[in-house]
Amino acid sequence: MGYLRIRGDRGTLFPKDRCIVSFDGTHIAYTMLGSGDGPVIALCAGYVCPDNFWTYLAPELAKRARVLIWNYRGAGVSGMPREPGFWARGVSVEDFAVRNYAKDLKAILDHEGIDKIALVGHSMGAQVCLESYRLMPERVVALVSISGPFSSPVRTFYNLAMFPKIFAVARVGINAFPRPAHGVWRALFKTGLPHAVARATGAIGSKCKADDMAAYYEHMAELDPIVMMKMAEAMHRHSAEDLLRHIQVPALVITGDRDNFTPPWIGRIMASRIPVAEQVVIEGGSHAAIIEEPQIVNDAVTDFLKRHVWTGKRVRAVKEPSGVKQR
Repeated sequence: MGYLRIRGDRGTLFPKDRCIVSFDGTHIAYTMLGSGDGPVIALCAGYVCPDNFWTYLAPELAKRARVLIWNYRGAGVSGMPREPGFWARGVSVEDFAVRNYAKDLKAILDHEGIDKIALVGHSMGAQVCLESYRLMPERVVALVSISGPFSSPVRTFYNLAMFPKIFAVARVGINAFPRPAHGVWRALFKTGLPHAVARATGAIGSKCKADDMAAYYEHMAELDPIVMMKMAEAMHRHSAEDLLRHIQVPALVITGDRDNFTPPWIGRIMASRIPVAEQVVIEGGSHAAIIEEPQIVNDAVTDFLKRHVWTGKRVRAVKEPSGVKQR
């Protein structure tokens, strides 16, 4: 059995009342909102994110459909594959491969008897959505990427070509001094400093409220930096670039024009390569555009789902890359 962390619903705004044991024994916690007979809307969060980024979108979607909110392995109230142990030697980078998140989602769908889903991903969640499509294309009816990349965000972080080298140095430093790193990390996220720094560096925009990020900061304070680096390394190794031209369902790509984590040109590439795709660019939107401009995001996502999912019609792409693309 996987290691299940019991610590209430810290960092999760939507309490998880269900749990399954995934393919490798990891406990995955989730909940279902809303009702309806159509495809379930599966929300895939960002890197080590709890539920705060779904604050506005999830209730809106739940007015029309069943909505699945789940926590990734090692995040929120889901468990680890094993007890991490000293210096997190009990878990590996491979344990957090993006394809394993997709397998965890499949385990939930199998358990719930869910045949059709529309996938909505924020940040790294877009990578999870793409791998989930690769794993079970027959179940997916639509894809939505919000501020999400299709491959390693480490290579495009702040458009810094040298960031992969910075990432490698940081990984070595944290592994060399795990206890001090954990202490400093936890103390830092229990102050008001992260929000101020995030705004000053453009990680989030001026419209991003501290209250909307509080659960995220609380959750980050509880995470082990070494485990986080293994998760980040797994994300860094992933790419779904080969998949984009072969996606046979409609896609919506939402990007912020001031997103320093997933620069807007990433969204343009994604939208141009997926055969049937639409793109929405949010003026002034950062990586947190989903909670900075909730009305814009909610309207864009619900309009897309009304046209492609909730109408009962199914729009599928032709097999050639020259299929229709909407912008």
